[in-house]
Amino acid sequence: MDSNNYSTTEINQKLSNGYVGFSKEVKKAAKYVMDNPAEIPLHSIRTVASNADVNPSTMVRLITILGFKRYDEFKTIYKKAASQMPVSNFTSHAKDLLNEKHNNPFSDAEANVYKSLSGAFNDKTYKAIDSSVDKLMKAETVYILGMRSSFSMAFYLHYLLHFILPKTKLIRGQEGMLLSEISQINANDVVIVFGASPLSLETTKALDKIKKREAFIIVATDMYTSQAASNADIIVALGNETLNFLPSILPYAAFSEILVSQIMTKGGKKMLARIKKFEDELSEMGAYIRPSQ
Repeated sequence: MDSNNYSTTEINQKLSNGYVGFSKEVKKAAKYVMDNPAEIPLHSIRTVASNADVNPSTMVRLITILGFKRYDEFKTIYKKAASQMPVSNFTSHAKDLLNEKHNNPFSDAEANVYKSLSGAFNDKTYKAIDSSVDKLMKAETVYILGMRSSFSMAFYLHYLLHFILPKTKLIRGQEGMLLSEISQINANDVVIVFGASPLSLETTKALDKIKKREAFIIVATDMYTSQAASNADIIVALGNETLNFLPSILPYAAFSEILVSQIMTKGGKKMLARIKKFEDELSEMGAYIRPSQ
């Protein structure tokens, strides 16, 4: 197959047409290719096969079925397609929303909420959260980082955690202080990084610097193949569903609340005492309005 004469659309069409006749393993590989075209130009055949949960020989069989002699020929098509794609999908998501026909827009929005949450949480996610809890409770300091649209996710988790883990710091990166904040991190610390797509350049640069500080890194992102995951010790993949034009923050908020609830449960009376102390101090300072008598 001449890679100059085919497009990813034509490859998808060929995969779709032959799908029923494929073996079980080749079907898995074909589905991964169709569902994750942006991952093909980024990774080797072994990595793509691992992400698709098949053997590399299965990927070789798939590209042979498509008519390619070598994986590089196949990969070149996706590299070319990637170079022509926008770095974000904001406009295309907005167009999809405007073009949708709704009999009941609120019911449809509610269905999308359930879809974004149900797709994010499974046994693999819970295992990652459970492993994260142990690391966070033993950390000298917990740092939380989120750039651009991910900052709101980072701020929310920081607000929750600072009640029960006093040595929790939010990396703000304001006034050019990002590198100074990162320079305080050491090998006894844990850093939680929110990296929803599209991944910001600041996040990737920060992750590279944090990795050199030898801290333990937990990354909450959309896919296990995200570039943000390359430096992670624990990856929590929460999907990339959207209810408007930006990726939904709902799975990330749910992740934060589940994580904190598990820390509270494992911390027991110690965590309860910290919350009580914090609550009393806020009350004494007049932080909240008292309920009407």
